[in-house]
Amino acid sequence: MSETSPVQTSLDLVTIPPAGYAAYWLSVKRLMDKKRGPEALADELQFSTEPYTKLLLQAAASTLDDETLRRMARNKALTLARDFRRKFRLIRQTACAMATGENPAKTLITLSGAFGMPVLDEARTMEQAQGLIETMRAGDLDPAVFPDISHLTRPEELILKLIFFVLWARRQGKTGLQAFLPGVSFPYLGDALRLCIDGLEEPFIRRRLDAQASELLIEASHKMRMGLELALAIKNRKPYDDLLAMARSFLLDM
Repeated sequence: MSETSPVQTSLDLVTIPPAGYAAYWLSVKRLMDKKRGPEALADELQFSTEPYTKLLLQAAASTLDDETLRRMARNKALTLARDFRRKFRLIRQTACAMATGENPAKTLITLSGAFGMPVLDEARTMEQAQGLIETMRAGDLDPAVFPDISHLTRPEELILKLIFFVLWARRQGKTGLQAFLPGVSFPYLGDALRLCIDGLEEPFIRRRLDAQASELLIEASHKMRMGLELALAIKNRKPYDDLLAMARSFLLDM
């Protein structure tokens, strides 16, 4: 990774603070000014994995007009938001299933139906999840490492591990989920597990997680808009101070 790109390896539009995302784009501008050419953007593109940011880097290096780039960014933002929303809903549905003690087979049907077309074989997924339970109980899986899933996880892996949690809570009790908290890096999943561990009722869990997901999506959209404006400013060769002023307009603490 470019030494002047401090957040690229961990860049996640849901979890990165707005100031952190602004700092990323300002660092790209600094790098461009230092190298005096588009090779700075090419360097960033080599290491960029976050889809929206990758699109903006490509936009900043393109000759397309700003209105076309805005439409492209809007399309990508809507696509990502839809995927994030769906995965948040899967985590919320799993928490509600654990809270009510729902039959895991029913939960699996609900989760797998979220993607329209099948993304997995339900019978095989249930068998795999049960196998993971036995492996975990035998001590061959580390509970502090295993459950690291998020809105970025592939659908089939996400559903498999969520069903694992449902089975574990059913067999070990909801308080048994406590063992997995040290391995959870995604705050939304951690909150979902804690609400179940605390024994809160399903309606409250549903409202709480829905409200949190809504705020996370609003914040992610805000960061996307900021990134777009900063990327276009880079494309149009605006000076660093102009980018800094623009970034500050999107932030509370600058």
